[in-house]
Amino acid sequence: MKIAIFGGTGDLGRGLAITFAAAGHEIIVGSRSQERADQAADGLREAYPDGNFVPMENGAAAAAGDMAVLSIPWEGIEQTIPPLAEPLAGKVLVTVVNALKFGKSGAMAVLDLPAPSCAHQIQDLAPEAKVVVAYNNLPAAGLQARHRIEGDVLVCGKSKEAREAVIALTQDIPGCRGLDAGPLANAIIVEGMTAIIINLNKRYGGEGSINITGLENAPARS
Repeated sequence: MKIAIFGGTGDLGRGLAITFAAAGHEIIVGSRSQERADQAADGLREAYPDGNFVPMENGAAAAAGDMAVLSIPWEGIEQTIPPLAEPLAGKVLVTVVNALKFGKSGAMAVLDLPAPSCAHQIQDLAPEAKVVVAYNNLPAAGLQARHRIEGDVLVCGKSKEAREAVIALTQDIPGCRGLDAGPLANAIIVEGMTAIIINLNKRYGGEGSINITGLENAPARS
């Protein structure tokens, strides 16, 4: 599958790009300019030489990808998404964007967003895309190092078909399983949990993630 990734230079976007490339997917590296896309792809090839990384400007990347992953700073949503709305129409758009701020007590979720969550804002700006929130809570460093991550990926989105597509893709992340966590209304919970995990990792060390126990009929881990 061709997966367009916007934000492949960020920690989590880079980790997902490497992980999905290692699973055999073609990774289309989108950026605001061809030069920046070339640089991002070069960095990914250096980290994982066997990967198929194709650099393109954002619009071309959105058109070329079968599925897309958005991993950008939350402040850039309003500028980045509108030009991509048309080429992303009908496609699954996975957002790992979290609105976070940092203070003396640690990471905190930003509450005064223009929409209920970053995922909602993205869906509003790209109304024909099938927006799904997933992967926000995975450890970026572990993905980049291709560690096995014993974690659960909570998947939220309006379209059941889109959620199932992302759950299937999650099987390509060693140790993970995707869980259907319901509609996009729950995205605020998934995004906010990222701040909690960051604080727990800082306080207790390691690369924590989410694990849901007690589920009898959940899919097996990859």
